[in-house]
Amino acid sequence: MNIYYYVSGHGFGHISRTSVILKKLVNQPAISKIHLISMRSDFIEWEHPKIIKRKVNEDVGVYQKDSLSLDLLKTKLALQEFEKNKNSLLDLEARYCKQHNISLILTDVGSFPIILAVEVGIPSVLIGNFTWDFVYENYVKDDSYFQIITDLIRTEYSFATEALFLPFTCPMPSFLESTRVGMVGRKPNLTKSDARAFFEFSEEFTYILLSFGAYGLTDFQMNWNRLPDHIKLVASGVPGIDTRRVFTPKPGDYPNLVRACDFVLTKPGYGILAETFYAKTPVLYTDRGDFAEYPILVHSLQTYFPSAYVSHSQISECDFEDGISYIRNNENSQKLLDIEHDGEDTIIKHILEYI
Repeated sequence: MNIYYYVSGHGFGHISRTSVILKKLVNQPAISKIHLISMRSDFIEWEHPKIIKRKVNEDVGVYQKDSLSLDLLKTKLALQEFEKNKNSLLDLEARYCKQHNISLILTDVGSFPIILAVEVGIPSVLIGNFTWDFVYENYVKDDSYFQIITDLIRTEYSFATEALFLPFTCPMPSFLESTRVGMVGRKPNLTKSDARAFFEFSEEFTYILLSFGAYGLTDFQMNWNRLPDHIKLVASGVPGIDTRRVFTPKPGDYPNLVRACDFVLTKPGYGILAETFYAKTPVLYTDRGDFAEYPILVHSLQTYFPSAYVSHSQISECDFEDGISYIRNNENSQKLLDIEHDGEDTIIKHILEYI
């Protein structure tokens, strides 16, 4: 079986969880080739003879001014441009699928690949915890165009053969068939003590990992003089951070770095929450703009994770003590183990049913 696997380039969460699924897929004898279609394909640094990487953009997502604020006008213009060119893209990708004998399309989480599957006459499977119609509908209050695009792509999603819902599921459109699966995320392979030793952490400091995805903290003002002496902010490849004022760890597996740290400071996103879940590292979270997925993720944080909210002003003032104290005072009341593990195994079983 040859698979066409589209992965959204919105942030790193989609491609991060896909990397876990791909490592399982390539070991399946029935899988001949996996055509990975994503603007984030370079995120997967390892190579495999079964994987063919292509950079093609098949969804718009939401444009951001920075890590913590959105750009709705740019998003609208990009959606209009995408719709204008959709038919030519559909023709191009349909020829590609036929040329390479594609028999199944997977999408995380664009709706275009589902229409592509209909055009080629093959099944399609959606993998994700939200769909773009849910996100865009939130912006109808700002611009009526988003109602038009919401209705359009909601119809496109309805043609999927099957949907596999990850944890932190947002309200979804109707699918012919759907199944809830467990958490999919990158996992550390070191214990906490071994991870701290590997990254040369000292026990006299509290280490907070800054995780703000592709956009980093550009234009976010930090009052570094207010940072307590016992706290080390850890940053690895974070745009907008003054590297002279943070601890830059030596190169290593990122999930192990998540495990090594005492806390992760982030805007909630599926990818980092999945990694903190497997690393069992508490989360300090902040606002991320008017993104519809945010309240769902915050509810999941408050329900399942050792976590605490910190405001933008607290981050600017390097004021993390209240959040740290809250987590430590409530560390026995969280329910991390209530979420099903190893969702990638269930996903693989569903994919193999299409052989």
